[in-house]
Amino acid sequence: YPGHTGSFIDFPSKTIKAGGHGVPDGENMLRNADGSVRYYTTYEAKLLQTFPKEYRITGSWSESMRQIGNAVPVELAGIIAGSLIDTVWGKRST
Repeated sequence: YPGHTGSFIDFPSKTIKAGGHGVPDGENMLRNADGSVRYYTTYEAKLLQTFPKEYRITGSWSESMRQIGNAVPVELAGIIAGSLIDTVWGKRST
């Protein structure tokens, strides 16, 4: 319906939300060139959350989307962890 707009393929994605169907404003959805929308696959959603390609998410689509949506993006978690390490123990050696 009109509120479920989805994310355009060549623009930043809307937030990946925990859960599957019933999310407002088209989160977890991709807008196709013809204007139709579809839900992300779990593979697409995990890549948007910067999980490694080979990382395995188990469970049904809804369970997997809940896991992915509840996760802090992997690359963001690494940046935050690195900053905490720098703050607590001094600069990291690179």
